[in-house]
Amino acid sequence: MNSKWIYLSHLIHPEAPAYGGNQAFFDEPDKQIKKGDSCNTRLWRMSNHMGTHIDFPRHFARDGDTLDSYPAWFWVYNRIALIVMDQVKSGQILSAKDLDFSAVPTDVELLVIKTGFGDFRDDPKYWQSNPGLHPELAPRLRQDFPGIRVIGFDLISLSSFAHRELGRQAHKAFLDHPRPLLLLEDMDLTGVDRNLLLQQAVIAPIRVKDADAAPCTVLAEVIE
Repeated sequence: MNSKWIYLSHLIHPEAPAYGGNQAFFDEPDKQIKKGDSCNTRLWRMSNHMGTHIDFPRHFARDGDTLDSYPAWFWVYNRIALIVMDQVKSGQILSAKDLDFSAVPTDVELLVIKTGFGDFRDDPKYWQSNPGLHPELAPRLRQDFPGIRVIGFDLISLSSFAHRELGRQAHKAFLDHPRPLLLLEDMDLTGVDRNLLLQQAVIAPIRVKDADAAPCTVLAEVIE
């Protein structure tokens, strides 16, 4: 068996899709050597909910934890499970009955769900008709997997744009709870399939004080 490290996060750029279809990242030159400056620098303006990013409880809980509430060890995962789905439909709300938990160990820390909808990331349907997760999935995960901390997926958001009120309920079910389940949205799972074993993963969010969400780089060691 061969081991290698791969990215599970997308590059950020001005054309990257964002929930609602608006541009969420702006990149412009600041200092430029070609204009006589001593170095090159750039100015960035962005939403904290764009690209591969992680939602914290404060996103939907008035006094919920923010990024700086989490210690460094929280971002390293050694017990990871992958669910690969087939034939997920536009706008579908995924519940426990749609997911096969048979191979998910009870001590899982990071659950990754590949819906396949990430294949449409360059198409407007990625945000216009994305599937979402049902609120009832949150208590099921807490009950069956007591060590789970993060749920990640290749959808632009937990909320289906076609079912936004249900999406708000789902965000609250996952995040506004004494045992919150953080949401890792818009993952790049194109290089992941059932034949790969996710051995270890690191989630590295941009560290901003009091953040309710943060773009992040996600790395994983996989065994083929």
